[in-house]
Amino acid sequence: MPVSISDFIHKAKPAGPDMHLMHCTTALSTMKALEERTLGTTQCPIYKTDLLYMFYGRPAYKPATGIGPSGMIELAPVCLILEPSLLASAARVLPFDSGGFDRYRPLLGPGLKLDEFELGSSALAPMQLVGAFYDTNRNYYEQQPTLNERSIPITRVTSRAYARLIADPSIRSVDDRCGTIELQFSKGVSLKTALKAIVGPSALLSDPEIQEALQDCSNAVPLPYKTYGRSDPLSFAQALYERVETFLTDQGQFA
Repeated sequence: MPVSISDFIHKAKPAGPDMHLMHCTTALSTMKALEERTLGTTQCPIYKTDLLYMFYGRPAYKPATGIGPSGMIELAPVCLILEPSLLASAARVLPFDSGGFDRYRPLLGPGLKLDEFELGSSALAPMQLVGAFYDTNRNYYEQQPTLNERSIPITRVTSRAYARLIADPSIRSVDDRCGTIELQFSKGVSLKTALKAIVGPSALLSDPEIQEALQDCSNAVPLPYKTYGRSDPLSFAQALYERVETFLTDQGQFA
């Protein structure tokens, strides 16, 4: 009896076009990455190996969450917007943040394991998941699912669990990674060819060394936001979503 969510989305019409990939981090980590022109892997406590994480089409990760207000630009969030063709080299695809699996268990239901939600490594998997549960890229970006749990056969346990998770407003209000597709890479990525745009604080993107690095990265587009004195890094999440949405709209990804 097939219960895998990857089986369920296999025949779904992919939602196109394919979306850019997002890697969110702090301004400090961004400076280091741009200096090396590379996004590297780090040890993953879940899969016990070195991995690089990205999200499909949405800047869902909130770096430096919970540290409180600060005037340090180094802690401000940054979103690196990367080439969609990287999808072909993903080592693993999941429909949500793998690190949040324990938080999602109460909504997913009993007896389900993380690997049952893996979508494989097909470049089509993210588009098929969006097509199956959201219909369009716009609905996915705005987190407006269109497939109801009750419309899914009861034997499709993981698919029903995912539909239940993304429909719940309480978890989404504190963690919208529950409805954002995670991409894992086993190797680092060169920013020279992959970086297409960057959302970050004006003080970072106006720095001469950062501007020089961006020119060396396929002339990646800077998308600045302003900061005002002491701020909680989480307070800039809205600015990230707005800047990314403008970029994706200009790229025709909500067609």
